[in-house]
Amino acid sequence: MLRSSLRSFSTSVVRPSFARVSILGTVGNVNFRETKDGVKFINYSLAVDRYAPTEEDGKTTDWFNVSVFDEKQIAAFEKFLKPGVQLLVDADARQRVVADESSDSKYTLTSLKQRHFDVVRYAKRTPTEEEETE
Repeated sequence: MLRSSLRSFSTSVVRPSFARVSILGTVGNVNFRETKDGVKFINYSLAVDRYAPTEEDGKTTDWFNVSVFDEKQIAAFEKFLKPGVQLLVDADARQRVVADESSDSKYTLTSLKQRHFDVVRYAKRTPTEEEETE
C-alpha cells in the first residue's frame, strides 16, 4: 500500500535583501585613514580592465572605490597592500543619491564595503625593495 507523505513547510524569518559583488582587479591608490572616533579604515581603488570595441586598444578601465573596516584585514593590508597587487574582492554594495549643490544636479554614488579578499598576484618588486631584503 502506498502511503502519501505530506510535508509541512514552516515559515521562517524573512531575510533582508542584499547586494554583493565580486571584483577581480588591480590596486591603484591606497589611503589609510581614521574616523573622527579614531577607528582605522582603508580606502583603495581597484582597476578592472574590460573589453571595449570602440576604444583604440580594444579595452577600457573601470575604477571602483573599496572601503575596509575589518581590523584583521587592515592589519594584513598594512603589510602588503600597495599599487599593482591583484585582488579578488567580495564586497557589499550600497547606493545613495547625492545632490551636487553647485550645479543643482543629482548623481548616484555606489559604495563598496569589503567583506573578504584573496591575493591573486603580488606587485612587482622595485629595485629599492630588492636591495633592502639583501
